[in-house]
Amino acid sequence: MPFLDHLEELRWRILWSLLAIVIGSVVGWFLLDRIDVIEWLKRPIAPYLPGGRLIFTSPAEPFMLTVKVAFALGCLVASPVVIYQIWAFLSPALYEREKRLVVPALVVGVFLFLVGAIACYQWLLPAALRVLLGFQRYDLNPMITIDRYFGMAVPFVVGCGLITELPLMITILAALGVVTPEFLGRQRRYAIAIAAGLAAILTPPDAVSMLLMLIPLLLLYELSIWCAWIASRRRARRVAAATIVLLLLGTGALAAQNPPPAPPAPRPPPASRVGRPVQDTSAAARRQLTGDSTGARNGSVDTATARRLGLPTGPSRTFPTPDHVIDSLLKLPGYRITRYVAETLVVQGDSQTIFLRRQAFVEREGTQVEADSIRYHQASCRLNAVGDPKLFDKSTVLVGDPMDYDTCVRRGIVHDALTDFQQGGVTWYVRGNLSVDSGSTRVYAGSANFTSDPQPVPDYHFAAGQVKWINKRTMIARPAVLYVRDVPIMWLPFIFQDIRGGRRSGILFPRFGLNDLVRPTRHYSRHFSDLGYYFALNDYVDVLFSGDWYAGRYVSMHGQAQYRWLDRFMQGSLGYTHSTQLDQQSTNTGISWSHSQRFDSRTDFNANVTYYTNASIIRRNSLNPYQVTSSASSSLSFN
Repeated sequence: MPFLDHLEELRWRILWSLLAIVIGSVVGWFLLDRIDVIEWLKRPIAPYLPGGRLIFTSPAEPFMLTVKVAFALGCLVASPVVIYQIWAFLSPALYEREKRLVVPALVVGVFLFLVGAIACYQWLLPAALRVLLGFQRYDLNPMITIDRYFGMAVPFVVGCGLITELPLMITILAALGVVTPEFLGRQRRYAIAIAAGLAAILTPPDAVSMLLMLIPLLLLYELSIWCAWIASRRRARRVAAATIVLLLLGTGALAAQNPPPAPPAPRPPPASRVGRPVQDTSAAARRQLTGDSTGARNGSVDTATARRLGLPTGPSRTFPTPDHVIDSLLKLPGYRITRYVAETLVVQGDSQTIFLRRQAFVEREGTQVEADSIRYHQASCRLNAVGDPKLFDKSTVLVGDPMDYDTCVRRGIVHDALTDFQQGGVTWYVRGNLSVDSGSTRVYAGSANFTSDPQPVPDYHFAAGQVKWINKRTMIARPAVLYVRDVPIMWLPFIFQDIRGGRRSGILFPRFGLNDLVRPTRHYSRHFSDLGYYFALNDYVDVLFSGDWYAGRYVSMHGQAQYRWLDRFMQGSLGYTHSTQLDQQSTNTGISWSHSQRFDSRTDFNANVTYYTNASIIRRNSLNPYQVTSSASSSLSFN
């Protein structure tokens, strides 16, 4: 079914569900005349009320209470229709096994909800009321209103019904293999914190009600772990049985049709996982390594920068030209080739160890490692490269001494290493002891320095105790100290830098100043600017809200929306600014609109409209000479 047809079907399913709820609410209104539901809901608190009556403080409260109860009864009456509409919309996308699980899960879920709600109504809610009202004194008279009581009792009862669904949800997730009992046990402390938050939200704002819901919720979590253990064991037995059947049915035929694979030779692991690389320093070197002739990657370190930093521009060794036999072997499909060369090669079969000594050079899947000595021990999964090791991986280079890599857990440690990352067209260099996972997707550094200055002795740098770098996503460092040369300037508890590219919604990083050198007044001391949020609504429109605060001077709020519609040859922006002078009674409101649209090759429309109510605030406070000397003007043109 096409996507638009799915939307049309969803629209009609929602309309039928809403119609069923409306009809059910009307039926519930008439049922209230025959069944006193409100009296039934009031029963837990009736012994504590003077005369057994609740109080209302507004003429509309009894009517609104009746409407709410009728709506709740309407939802209950219409629930079979709503459930059927949901099932009719989702069932075509489910497998037969999943369809068979839905009905039992639905029945069990309804039963658990009713058990939890009834238990709360019969025991937990009266117990909470008994404890809370037990502090009543003889000189205090309770005045409990309809709105306050039902606002407390209904969420409490419904919340207890919802939390009893926890074992069912965990069992379903465990049966599908999403969670395991071991995972639930390890996350118990987080579950306790989440349970406390849910209990605080679903119960009235008092500690007694929260504890009355928190304790059953924790017990249900422990019960859920036991249910997940049972579901996981059954799932494991089914998987094991299916595996045995597949082996019995398929082993003979597969073995007859496929030649036995060649025994794997002892080899070092992919060298690219030894550490987080620094960008390649030469397009010629990269073409030599990978055969790429497209030129340097954007933002890579050039040769001059590499030489200043002491980085190599390419490996110093190459492999001999393969003959016809070796070339045919290298082209065989289904094999991963590892080539290595050294002055001395020692293979110890009993310990499964390979020693490459003196000008060792290893290549695997485009990744090359060069060092004085390389040692690989297969039993312990350890690879060690010492003696000025260098790693070349396509468009990257890494230096550090020594390099240690564990091929089993696929993590490596590089001592005294140098690496970099790109952020907004700027290259940041990190020096320190690095711990790297597979593929260099995560880098952890200890006692590290990082800077954007490519000089061997940078003009400034940040020194951090711990640094975490996630590939093309974020960089976090804590704590950090800003140094100018070797002079500490500022201490920061942490630094967070988003290094993802492209447009996306998020918080703007503010700029702040303390005791600026250039001040509009003598009393000015600090400011915050560009504090706000950016919304990337879609590919054509984005919206930005921000604010500025200058101590003792003025506060300014900004809003801007930009649009760009390429196939209509239209783009523009709409801006709004409101500034308030703090030391004087004056405000300024600015509105700007810029629009450009081309209708055909000879016709276009351009608009530039600017309006300010009081531009003197900008002239008195702005430090931008272009803003101070500019004048507001508007123009419209249609050609």
